[in-house]
Amino acid sequence: MINVCIIFGGKSVEHEISVISANSILNSINHNKYAVNGIYINKNGEITYTDIIKNKSDRLEFKPSKSNKILISVGSENSLLVFNKRKLIKTLRPDVFFPVIHGTSGEDGSIQGLLELMNKPYVGCDVQSSSICIDKIMTKKLIKNAGIRTTEFVEISKDDWVNKKTKILNRVKKNIGVPCFVKASNLGSSIGIYKTNKAKDLSKNISKSFKYASTILIEESILDVEEIEVSVLGNESLTVSCPGSIAPSSEFYDYNAKYIDGKSLTEIPYSRSLKNKSLGVEIHSMSTKAYKELNCSGMARVDFLYGKTIKRNKPALFLSEINTIPGFTEISMYPKLLEHGGLKLEKVIVTLINLAIKKYNLKKKLVTSFD
Repeated sequence: MINVCIIFGGKSVEHEISVISANSILNSINHNKYAVNGIYINKNGEITYTDIIKNKSDRLEFKPSKSNKILISVGSENSLLVFNKRKLIKTLRPDVFFPVIHGTSGEDGSIQGLLELMNKPYVGCDVQSSSICIDKIMTKKLIKNAGIRTTEFVEISKDDWVNKKTKILNRVKKNIGVPCFVKASNLGSSIGIYKTNKAKDLSKNISKSFKYASTILIEESILDVEEIEVSVLGNESLTVSCPGSIAPSSEFYDYNAKYIDGKSLTEIPYSRSLKNKSLGVEIHSMSTKAYKELNCSGMARVDFLYGKTIKRNKPALFLSEINTIPGFTEISMYPKLLEHGGLKLEKVIVTLINLAIKKYNLKKKLVTSFD
């Protein structure tokens, strides 16, 4: 039996979504094939072991224990030591880790770096790819350089905003215009993102976004936008889902529309791509190219926008961002898109674990010393 350790929670504004994703995986994994343990990271960054219980709905659920602390060994044993009041109560030796921490401290390469030190296989992208994809600015620069269409943007650091506010506002108004989006550069779940419809609100929204990140971007808005998502699964050989579209309950697909009100509508497959075959081909091609260009592995969700801009009268497809640890909740598009193609979540989990082990075994064959 393979020992799988799911890591969830984290010092992130997406903490609660991570907990839901972890419990979804816990209930979908084959417990006859995998022995599952959980590591919970609270909002203060404390790492604890989690028990598994059955809730009132008879579903499995991780129950973090404040007193069961984790000591991580990076020596030859590569083990996890569970202590309660300084007494060793359990030793865990996971065969593979499954990180599902969304956003900062988990999707940005932090957890991946720790797992690299532990010399253990883990699901998903490596340190480099994770850190690039969480950074919206770096992602846009790289995919634009690769010839993949993305929206125009202006990058702003907090220091520049303090010292060059008027100059920046004039540059944004000239190069981007209104409406536009103000975005924190390194968060997901539409946190730190503000749709700006009036020029007078630009300064206020920039200041609000800087509460979440030290670098932000001002991005041109797509008019009459259609939001599209694609699931990608694989290392070298890729499974690319059909595209799905989202009609958000809010003005854009913000945190409330994604997770709170339950009123957003999804369309799988995306009907426009069925009517316009060339658009469907372009979505598939751009998804594959971006995934490979950013050296993704295991999984990612690729997000697109379709529509016109102030400067472009003809509708076009724009790559928005890539999420390397997409949601695994019941309403998350990543598993729903793959399921539409015939891959149920249980099979997706098996595939991800196998891909992690395969990638790890290939890496072990590399020479790490020079004689």
